[in-house]
Amino acid sequence: GMCLIDEFDKMNDNDRTSLHEAMEQQTISVSKAGIVATLKARCAVVAVANPTEGRYDPQRTFAQNVNLTDPILSRFDILCVLRDEADPLQDTRLADHVICSHIRSHPDASAEDKLIKPKLQQRADHIEPIDQDLLKYYIIYARQNVFPKVGDIDKEKLANFYRDLRAESFRNGGQAMTARQIDSIVRLAEANARLELRQHVLAKDLDNAISVVLESFIQSQKHQVAEELRKKFSRFTSKATPPHEQCMSLLERLFKAKTEQMKLARQGVAPELAEVSVDMADVVRQVEQDDIMDLNEANSFLRSARFQQNFRLEGEKIYRAL
Repeated sequence: GMCLIDEFDKMNDNDRTSLHEAMEQQTISVSKAGIVATLKARCAVVAVANPTEGRYDPQRTFAQNVNLTDPILSRFDILCVLRDEADPLQDTRLADHVICSHIRSHPDASAEDKLIKPKLQQRADHIEPIDQDLLKYYIIYARQNVFPKVGDIDKEKLANFYRDLRAESFRNGGQAMTARQIDSIVRLAEANARLELRQHVLAKDLDNAISVVLESFIQSQKHQVAEELRKKFSRFTSKATPPHEQCMSLLERLFKAKTEQMKLARQGVAPELAEVSVDMADVVRQVEQDDIMDLNEANSFLRSARFQQNFRLEGEKIYRAL
């Protein structure tokens, strides 16, 4: 099963402490009328908390932003920081999606109104979404029939990763790294194998698990420290992230940096989306500098349907597809 907890930071300390046993031992002890019973509590725990001052400050560490102690935080496999950042393109797409949703769900909507799709979805017709019932049966089958075993994995790689990340934890703060994180990596590797209906954990499952734990650790750092850590640990994430995903992330970073640069040049006035472009020379230079992929893989992404869906190439400049 799954346990969902909202407003986790506002829970009573005693109630929050009672979760320690459930998340560590996967049991709950109940004492009533002199009888102590131990009940099984094997379920996933997803908890949501708010920053102490209402808004997450990237110049502070995760522990400084949330009113939670290290013992309870270390029991979670992954920590995710969700920040509300201004992005003109994403904000436009979100507004378009909400408006189209209201038009389709209106009581007086005509048959034509019910077929209205957001602009992004209109350009993504080549992507077939998974039917909800099929996805449900897929998950049920995986849970009931697939139990991956950890066999011949790269133990030295896992040990080196844990050693280096623990050293960074003591040096820069952020998420506390304990031996529980090793168990977290193993569980995530098994989950990745189960997702593909495999009974054995492969090297790529370990790479994906390390990448997820590393991103969780990086998100708990201050902004300036996080960028340094991404470069320092890129050797652990390059194999786990597909080349097209790396190219997509690279272009998003370059467009964000160019937008901020133009905004500063205009004394705080944000540029129109159609005005912001990235030079191909900057993309090539960044690919060579990061050393995360070769140029052939980057060229393959420029010819892909995903690139054409999100961007357009005019000469030696790349623009966002609006």
